[in-house]
This record gives sequence, C-alpha cells and structure tokens, in this order.
Amino acid sequence: MNTILWQPWAAIGVLAVSALMVWLGGEKNHKTGSALSLCSLTAAFVILVTLVKSVLAGERLGATLDMLPPFGLSIQIDLLSLSLALLFLFCGAVLALYTATYPLKQGYRRFKAIFLFILACATGVVLAGDLLTLFLFFEAMSLSFFLLVIHHRTREAVAATMKFLYMTVGGSVLYFMALAVVFVQSQNFSWQDGGFMTAGAYTSLAFVGFAIAFGMKAGMFPLHLWMADVYGQAPPPAVALSSMIMLKTGAYGMIRIFHQVFGVELIREQGWHVVILVLAIISIIYGSLCAFAERDLPRRLAYSGIAQLGYILFGISLLTSEALIGGVYHIMGHAMMKGTLLLCAGAILAKTGKRKIADLAGIGWQMPLTMSCFSFAALTAVGLPPMNIFISKWYLSLGALVNEQPLLILILLLSSVMNAAYYLPIAFTAFFGERNRDLHASLLWDRLPLGMWVSMLLLAIGSVAFGLGAENVPLNWAQNIAAAFFN
Repeated sequence: MNTILWQPWAAIGVLAVSALMVWLGGEKNHKTGSALSLCSLTAAFVILVTLVKSVLAGERLGATLDMLPPFGLSIQIDLLSLSLALLFLFCGAVLALYTATYPLKQGYRRFKAIFLFILACATGVVLAGDLLTLFLFFEAMSLSFFLLVIHHRTREAVAATMKFLYMTVGGSVLYFMALAVVFVQSQNFSWQDGGFMTAGAYTSLAFVGFAIAFGMKAGMFPLHLWMADVYGQAPPPAVALSSMIMLKTGAYGMIRIFHQVFGVELIREQGWHVVILVLAIISIIYGSLCAFAERDLPRRLAYSGIAQLGYILFGISLLTSEALIGGVYHIMGHAMMKGTLLLCAGAILAKTGKRKIADLAGIGWQMPLTMSCFSFAALTAVGLPPMNIFISKWYLSLGALVNEQPLLILILLLSSVMNAAYYLPIAFTAFFGERNRDLHASLLWDRLPLGMWVSMLLLAIGSVAFGLGAENVPLNWAQNIAAAFFN
C-alpha cells in the first residue's frame, strides 16, 4: 500500500524554520534560541512518531516534491529510515539541552542555528527516497558542519576545518561522479529491494565513489584523517553532534547502497564486501591502537570512534542477517555510549580546562557524577552484558559464525580488550589517582548546570536501559530491518 504523507517534510521544515528563527533572533536572545531548539526537536520527533504504527504494519510511505525536474525530491520511509530519524531527533534534543547551558563563550546564536540546520539535513538524509535527494541533504549537512568546527577561530581550528572541508569536497565530487554513472546505466535513483544496478564497465567506479563518500563520513580507514583534528578543536557539543548523528549518516548510506542500489548478490559476485570488511577490521584495530597511544582525551575519543564505526561497517559487509542486526543495533548503542563519553569530556573541559589524561588523576572526587557517567559508558564500550554494545557484538559474532569465519570473533574479542585498555584506566585514575585526597570540592551536581548533567545521565541510562527491559524495542526493530533486506 502506498500512502502520500506530509509528516517527513513537516519534521524537516520545522527544524529548518526554527534554525532561521534562531539565526535572526540575535545574540542576546540565546536562551530563547535554546528553548526554540528543544521545542522544534520535540515537535519533529512527535510528528514522526505518528508514522510508527503504519511502518510497523508494513506500509510503504512516500512523498515527492516537484522540484529539480525531471527528478524531484523524494522521501521514502521504511523502518530503517524512521528508526534512525527518531534516534537523531532524540539525540538532538539531548544535545540541545546540554548546549543550552554549555559555556560556548561566543557565537551562541550562530552555533545553535547551524546545529538545528544540520539536524534538519541529517533527518533528511535518512528519510530520502533516492540517491539524489540523499546527496542534497548529505552535502548541505557536511558543508554546514565546518562552521561549527571553526567556531573558536583559532589557528588550529582553522587547520582542522580546512582538512575537513577539502575531504568533504573530494567526497562530494566522487559521489556526484557515482551518481552520474548510476543514472547513465539505469536511469534510476530510487531505492529498490535487491538493488537495481547490473555489472557493467563503470559499475565498480560507481561503487568506489559511493563507498569513499560514505566511508569518509563514517570515519572508515584510511578516510578518517579529519576526525582527530576536528574532535580536538571543535566545541564539545559539535563533536557530540558529529559522533552521535553525522557519522551514522555515512553508515546509513553504506546500508542503502549495499542492499538497495547494487544489491547483495552483485556485491558478493564482485567481491566489494571483502574490501569493506578488510577496511572495517583495520579501522577497528588501528583506531583502538591510536586511542591507546593518545594522551589527549578528545583525540582519544576520536580514535575510539574510528574503531566503533568499524563495528558497524563490519556488520554491513558480512552480508548476513545476523551481522546486519548487530550493525544496525550498534548505531543506536554507539550513539548513547559515545554521546555520554563526549558530553562528560566536554563537562570536564568546561569546568577545569583539562584535556590531558594525565591531568585527570583524582578528578572523580571533584566531579563524581560526571565521572560516574563516564565510567559507566566506558564499561558499556567494552561490551559487558547486558549493555547495548554487548548485544551488538553478540550479533556481529553470530554473523561471523553464519559466514563460517570464526576468526573474526577473535578480532571482536581483541577489540574489547583494547577498549578496556584505553577507557578503563581513565576511570580508574579519576577515582584512585594520586590526587584522590582533593575532597574540598562539592560532590553535589559537580557544580555543573542542571541541563548538562541531565543530558549525560539520560544517555548513560540509554546505554543499558533497553537490555534490561522485558522487550528490547530497538533490537526488535533491528531484527525487522535485517529481515526486510534479506528475505
């Protein structure tokens, strides 16, 4: 059944209009801008929630705007797109609450307006019904983000911004090239179950173009070069926005091209999945090694993100239902876990100005609530049951067994040990380091604004809440998503 609907465009429009209103509101009205951000994100979330019942019932929902003839802008909603859109909007609301009281020091109006616009574009990416619509939202999102990276306007921030911008433009050119190849060969941009591309002279060129564009956004080795510099220089709320939402759009794009552009059979025949699998494994190991060696907390979290996104690409490239369940579930689990870590790191930086891990000894006594959330998220990252990351790694392991590749499970186990090696010492040192007698600081609320602490707590709870419930709704949705692609 095909249903014409207005809700997706309304959700995107609410965010875009709110971004404009915040921009026009003036620097002195940043509190009003914060309230408007929260209200618009909540409204967009509620609008899309009205579609859950129809999507779960198996309806195919779509809407097209007659723009950019002869193609148009197309929206198509299935369980994958709706679940990620709801995840993005929830994470966006949590970040808006955090940002409302975070000491940005300057440019509140500009930051919050761009923040909302990026969320509108990210929502458009996952709701897009074809490659062209996705391209337009994807590029608008990417090019807007550099304005957040350069927020502090330091020499280092400018250098990080230029690296990100050059890589983004390069990815855009390759995406557009791949788009042209797809149109010449198939005269089609729309998602199609099982894919619509056939083997041809330039089919591999198209796949490489898409893989580089999406892989760069997902931090896949060797396209990760922008991440550590950006995470080290951008304001913490912008870093969290990138990790929790923007990186996921790259993984989302990979899922679409694997299953609804080229198709699993063609990809398996050409062996492209093996290349992505190898790069995913390198991302996991390389990211973990670099994180272990890094002594700057934001940069360590950046390298760990390369490893964590590697798990998602690992699940996509195994081409099994079980592995895809793990990959899709890891998108949600990583957003909660990594969001907690980044917001905690931002709180530490805002209160103490410290970013070197060696300087964090004993900080657990000054900021006990912040470091408790950080420690909890660190345990989640290791993959201890019943936390979200354990569930995703379990399904990734099942996917490896289904593929008769048990050695891949050893890589997952090794990566968990490495996660523990670079996360847990931070938590241990914070509470049991040599400065642990600094008890003069208040233990209540860490002297942080309530909005910042509530944001960290919400994400920390989200890291484990679904695994403890009688019914794990995100896992059920991930299973249904995988079943739709492989049945």
